[in-house]
Amino acid sequence: MRKATFSLFLLLSFSYVYAQTSLMDINSWAYQLQNIDISQIAENKTSQLIVMDYSSDGSSEGQFTPEQISRIKSSGKKVISYISIGEAEDYRSYWQEQWLVHPPPWLGGENPNWEGNYKVRFWDTQWQRIIFSYIDTIHSQGFDGIYLDIIDAYYYWSTENPQEPLAASRMIQFVLNIRDHISALTDDDFFIIPQNGEFIISEVDVSEALKMRYFDAIDGIGVEDVFFQGDTDEDNPFDLDTQRLEVLQEYVDNEKRVFSVEYLTDSNLIQQYLREVERYNFVPYTSTRDLAHLWTNVAPKPATPWDVNNDGIVNLFDIVIVGQNFGQQPPQDTRADVNDDGQVNIFDLVLIASHFGEVVGP
Repeated sequence: MRKATFSLFLLLSFSYVYAQTSLMDINSWAYQLQNIDISQIAENKTSQLIVMDYSSDGSSEGQFTPEQISRIKSSGKKVISYISIGEAEDYRSYWQEQWLVHPPPWLGGENPNWEGNYKVRFWDTQWQRIIFSYIDTIHSQGFDGIYLDIIDAYYYWSTENPQEPLAASRMIQFVLNIRDHISALTDDDFFIIPQNGEFIISEVDVSEALKMRYFDAIDGIGVEDVFFQGDTDEDNPFDLDTQRLEVLQEYVDNEKRVFSVEYLTDSNLIQQYLREVERYNFVPYTSTRDLAHLWTNVAPKPATPWDVNNDGIVNLFDIVIVGQNFGQQPPQDTRADVNDDGQVNIFDLVLIASHFGEVVGP
């Protein structure tokens, strides 16, 4: 029992040290844009961060109240609002029907894959002012940050419909302008997480200095379909995109948390994904592509349960994982439930203590 008592002391100490101060401390997340239920999100114990829409239906009339966002935050979660900065959406409050007949100079054609979404010349100051106003609303609701979609719009304007050869550097400048706008808005932490478009840092018109300014402006990156690629909406075969993984490593090297989502429903594929994603230290999530449900990921179980992080030795790192989930039912990280009784408690620490220092790897 002395080992267990010592382990509990370490657990309490590390729980304090690992208090969340940045996105680097986030180990679980969720992503939902439709059918949002505030109570369900607030009561969910399997995610430390939620990316959601600012509104129940995308309109200003349906936007969530500061009290609703506060309820989610009181559960200990970071609450991040989705916002598309590379396309205009015809169901948003800023949309004007007259644009279909008399489009402003920044408005491009409709995305053939997403009805109601329109390409925008994102470097135009009028469009950027629309986004700044949108961000003001999100901030007033109490969100902790924004999740910037369609960063890869730069590729459309530089390559697919080549009208702007400097589109990549212009997109980075747009993100820098967003950071500057937020800095003028508040002194509090407000996170910026772009989705996809990770190759922007490698484009020819992006200098090393501009790349580093981009890293300084963002706090993480969200990525889709890195591990399972194919033509279907869900359950594509396992197929690592090694080029994306290579460039994402540069984000990791610059201390940017990588939030990975794969669109999977098959339990075997989900387990394969959760095992594989651990190799890269990305934060995993699985869902359907419509992002209309809140899903609970189950962390893969190690071959030897008391070796919680499956590194081949029972040590302090295993205790830390248990400490981060202590008292939870069900736990955020099911690996922490060492004895598989549905909760993380002293019995899990006792089991680890009884094997402490043991080499269990091959």
